[in-house]
Formats: sequence, structure tokens, C-alpha cells
Amino acid sequence: MNINIQEKNIGVRVDILISEILREKSLTRNIIQRYIEKGCTVNGKRCKRSYKLKEGDILEIDEKYWDTVKRDLDLSNEILPQKGNLDIRYEDDNLIVLYKSKGLVVHPGVGNRDNTLANFLREYLESKGEYDTLLDRCGIVHRLDKGVSGLMVVAKNKGSQDFLKGQFKDGSVIKIYRAELEESKDIEHNLDIKKYLEELNIELQPWKNWEKMEGYIGRSSVNRYKMEFKKYEFSGSKYALSYIKFFGKEVLIKIDTGRMHQIRSTLEYMGYHIKGDSLYGNGKEGNEMIMLESVLLSFLNIDGKRLIFTV
Repeated sequence: MNINIQEKNIGVRVDILISEILREKSLTRNIIQRYIEKGCTVNGKRCKRSYKLKEGDILEIDEKYWDTVKRDLDLSNEILPQKGNLDIRYEDDNLIVLYKSKGLVVHPGVGNRDNTLANFLREYLESKGEYDTLLDRCGIVHRLDKGVSGLMVVAKNKGSQDFLKGQFKDGSVIKIYRAELEESKDIEHNLDIKKYLEELNIELQPWKNWEKMEGYIGRSSVNRYKMEFKKYEFSGSKYALSYIKFFGKEVLIKIDTGRMHQIRSTLEYMGYHIKGDSLYGNGKEGNEMIMLESVLLSFLNIDGKRLIFTV
């Protein structure tokens, strides 16, 4: 990621600016300072954390390096069992399907060691004598952002976890989300979204007839905390594909790729914003009640049987 230093960042310490840009990675300023000489350059050269940026400087941030730092600092291998509420919708010998509430963090990280879904899962599995010490992150194979609610699948043993991870990696897991919008789209028939979802036959792939949004998603050049969707490839962007069906102020979104803020940035490109979204819409700052929910999740169990879950 290259940043051309202009007026608003002149005189800012490089560690402070990097901390702001990498805020979503949950890396503290102390961690930034510790690793900064390997994680960024100014005008092609390593710099000290106290360096004050000048007009025309080119700050290059190695995002892959900082992702590695975060992974190495992740405290998931030290997850402590903690009793909490789990809304379990299905369970067998290999996996659990549960509903994650808004405001719940999925797994521990820097500055957030307890009261996460992973803490609750470890306590639950240990209480039943079913905790597999070979599990990574207590069996978690995917995530939902803190402010997003909905269906998640969690593995109960290492074999099932590897099997599920493979499906997420190859894109064969079917994920559909529901969002409530600030704006309304005029449609000919105002269908009942709940009834439509209940009658959805995924074998027919009905989303192929929804509005197709195909393009690229990368970090916004205007607001570094945001991602942006464009129809063409641009620096640092990755291919993204979504299918969208409008129901007035509600919408269903089927994502075929898993890019950061894919749903929010795609809807913004189309002129829509999710209620409660303080970053992309008009929600209050710090609001954890973004009206986005994972409402359908389908995948193969380790025995080859396809499982389908809806809220």
C-alpha cells in the first residue's frame, strides 16, 4: 500500500499514521512501534518510528507483513474457557451450527482476550468432555464482524475443521446475507423476504437471476478505513462477485468471494447503505448494531451430506 503524503498528514509521526491506517487489524501503537522498521518504508528507505512525515513523502506499508504480525500475536492458542450464552441451532459429532449475536467478537486477539465466541465454545466443549486439543481457534473456520449477526459453523474435531476450511477456501460454501437499507429501491412486486427465503431452493441457484455485481474491491484512496468497489481492477484490489435481490428497503446478498467489507462497499457503489453502519452509512459512531445478518449457510458435512440452515 503506497500513500503520497499531502497537507493533512504533514508533520504527523509515521507510527501514529500507520496506527490509524491499520486500526482494523487491532494492532496497538506499541506493537506498531516494535515492528515498524520491517513493516514500512518512507521513500524506499526504512525509517524510525518518530519520523515526522513531509510533503511529497511516499509511505509504503507492507500489509502482508502486518497480517503476519497480527497472526503471530493472535492469542487463540491461549484461549481460556469462559461460560457464555451459545445459541446452538444444530450439533452432531463433527460440528456445531450456531447463531452469533451482534456485538460478540468471534475470537481473541490483541487487546481482547475474553468474552469472545471462542472462549464460550471452549468452555462448552470442555464441559461435555469433547474438546479436541488439536483444534485451531476452538474449531472456528470463518468469522462474522463484531457488529454482524447470523449463522456460523464451528468444527468439533481437527478432521472436520480441515474439511470445512477446504470448502471455504474453494468457495463451495453457500452464504446469503440479509440487510436493511437506509434507502428504498422501487420494485414491481414487494415480495415477503422471509417467505422467499423459506422457499428458496439452493439446488436451482436462484441467485443467478438476481442482480449480478462483478468487479474489484480494494482500500479506498479517500478513507483508508474503508474499502471501495469498482468495475475495473485497480492497485491493491481483488476480484469480487455478489448477487443481490431487493425487497424494498431490505435486500438479500449472495457472496461468491469473501473480500473485506464486500457487502458494504458493493452496496455503497450502487448508492445504498446499511442501517446502523457508521463507516459506510449514517449510523452513530461506535454503533455495533449494523443491520446485516447471515441468514442462510450451506456446506457439506464430513460424511458428504449437504446441510442447509436458515434463520
